[in-house]
Amino acid sequence: MTKKQLREYCEAEFENIDSVLSELAFVIKPKKQKYSIADLAATATFIHNCYNGIENVLKRILVYLNIDTKETPTWHKDLLKISFDRKIISERLYNALSNYLSFRHFFVHAYSFTLRWEELKPLVNSLESTLIEFKTAIDKYINNLD
Repeated sequence: MTKKQLREYCEAEFENIDSVLSELAFVIKPKKQKYSIADLAATATFIHNCYNGIENVLKRILVYLNIDTKETPTWHKDLLKISFDRKIISERLYNALSNYLSFRHFFVHAYSFTLRWEELKPLVNSLESTLIEFKTAIDKYINNLD
C-alpha cells in the first residue's frame, strides 16, 4: 500500500463517518429531552458506526506501518493503545476515544431498551469535536510519513 492509497482509504472512511453524522442530526434535536427507544437505538448505532470508522482508519494505518493487529479478545483496546504509543493520536484524543471504546463494548452487549439518553448525551455532544480532532491528527500523521 502506498501513502496515497492510505490517504484515499482514510478519506473514504471520513466520508462514511460524515454520512453517519448527517443521519444522527435527523434523530437528535437540540431542545428535545425525551427520546423513544427507537431514537436511542438509532443514536447508539450511529455512535457505534462512527467509532467503527475510527477503528478502521487506525487499523489501516497500522497495516501500512506493518504493525500486526491480531484479533485477540482485547484487540480493540490494543489498537487504541498502539495508536497512542505510536503517536498517531494524542493522549487527549486517546482518552476521548477510550470513552467511545467503552461505549462500543456496552453497545455490542446491551439491549436497546436499556439505553438512556443521559448516558448517550455526553457522547453525542462531544462526537463532532472528537471526530474533527481525530481527522486532524490522522491528516497530520499521514503528511509526516516517509
